[in-house]
Amino acid sequence: MKGAQEGLAFEAVLDYLVEQGWVPKRSRQRLDSTHVRGLLSAMSRLECVRETLRLFLEDVEAAGFLPETWAAYWNRYVETKPDQRLKAPVLEALFAQAGQDMLVIQKETAGNDALVKRPSFALLQRVFLENYTPDPQGNAQKTRAQPTGAVHNPHEPEAQWSSKSTTKDKTWVGYKVQVCETVQEQPRAAGEPTANFLTSMVTQNAPASDKAGMAEVLAEQQGLGLSAPCVLYVDGAYVSTAALDEAREQGRELRGPAPASPDRGKVFTVEAFDVQVEQRHAICPGAQRSSNCSRLESQSTGQVDFRIEWSQRVCSDCPLRRQCVSEGQNHRTLVVGSLHSLLQGRRREMKTDAFKKEMHRRNGIEGTQSELVRGYGLRQARYRGQAKVRLQNYLIGAACNIRRLFRRLTWLATQACGGGAVDLPTPAS
Repeated sequence: MKGAQEGLAFEAVLDYLVEQGWVPKRSRQRLDSTHVRGLLSAMSRLECVRETLRLFLEDVEAAGFLPETWAAYWNRYVETKPDQRLKAPVLEALFAQAGQDMLVIQKETAGNDALVKRPSFALLQRVFLENYTPDPQGNAQKTRAQPTGAVHNPHEPEAQWSSKSTTKDKTWVGYKVQVCETVQEQPRAAGEPTANFLTSMVTQNAPASDKAGMAEVLAEQQGLGLSAPCVLYVDGAYVSTAALDEAREQGRELRGPAPASPDRGKVFTVEAFDVQVEQRHAICPGAQRSSNCSRLESQSTGQVDFRIEWSQRVCSDCPLRRQCVSEGQNHRTLVVGSLHSLLQGRRREMKTDAFKKEMHRRNGIEGTQSELVRGYGLRQARYRGQAKVRLQNYLIGAACNIRRLFRRLTWLATQACGGGAVDLPTPAS
C-alpha cells in the first residue's frame, strides 16, 4: 500500500499502533469479507442502455460535436423516457431499437477521433458488448445474460453485480472489502474493551474471489512492514490445497475448514478412503489396498494428479460394492491431487473438538464487521468509483482503530485509578 494516497490515514494510524506495541509485527489474525453496495440506483437492462445513450449524446452535444443527423437519437433518448409499465413486447422492442442505434452510432463514429477518444463513447461500446451481439446481417441481437462485471448503471460503471449464498441468497451491485484484524491471545475480563486492531481493509471488485483477496491482504501487510500472520483464521472460502501448501512453505498456519469432496451420489466420496499419495496407494472403506496408481499431468496447466484404482476382482467380491462403485463401472477409481495429504489432514482435523474450539477465534470477525457496518456505515458507499470507495473504507478502518485505542486507554486508566490489578504500562510487543 506504500504510495497509495487512499490509504495514508489508515497507514498512519496502523504505524502508530505498531510503534507503540499495540499491534505486534507478527501476530495471530482473522480475515473475512463483506459486501459494500455502490452509490447507484437499480436499473433494468433497458434503462441502463438508454441512459448510456443519453449520457453519450449529452456529452457529445456539450462538446459541440453532435451531428445534425443524430437529432432523432436526441429526441429518442434525451427528450423521451419510456414508461416502464408498458407491456413486455413493447419494452423488448425498445431494447432492440436501442441496440440497433448503438450499433449504427459506433459505425458512424468510426474514424472520428474527437468522438472515439471520449470516455462516454468507450462506455457506450462496453455497454453494447455486454448486452448485444452483432449478427451476420448487421443487426444487434440481445444476449441472454450479461457477463460478470457488466455495467448495471452507467453513472457508476465500476460497481459490479455479485451474489453470496449464506443462510439465504444475497445479491448486490457494488464492491467487496476484506477486513483483517489481530486476535487477542487471552480472554477478556468483564467490561474489558477489545485489544484487537484492524490490519487491512482491502477493497475488491464484487465478484472477486476471497482467495485473491487474501493474497492482496498479505501483500498489503508486507508493504506496511508487518510479517505474515503466524496464524490466520478464515472460513472455507479462503481454504484450498494450494493455499494450505503456500502457508506451509512460508512457515505460517492457515486455519479454516477445507472444502468437502465432490458428492458422488450414493457411493463413498474420497473422504472415506485413506489416501497415501506420497506412497502412491490408498486403503478403501473395505480395508482393501489399491492395485494401481497412474500419474496424470495436464499439458496446458502442468497440474499433476494421480489416479488410484482397485482391481475388478477385489471390487466384485467386496460386500461394500454397492456403496462404493457407481452403476456401470467395473471397479472403483479415485483421482486426487499431488498435495491431497494436506487436504485429507485438514478434513480429519476438522472433526476434532480441539479444531472446533480453536475456530471460535474466527467468529469474532463477524462482530467486527457488524461494528463497521452499524457504527461507521461500511455497507453503503458514499462515493462513486472504486478509488473513492477504497478511500472511504480505509478511513473507516482508521476511525475504528482510533476509537478502539481510546477505549482501551480509558479502560486501563480506570483500572489504574480504581486500584485494580491492571496498571497502565507500555503494551507488550
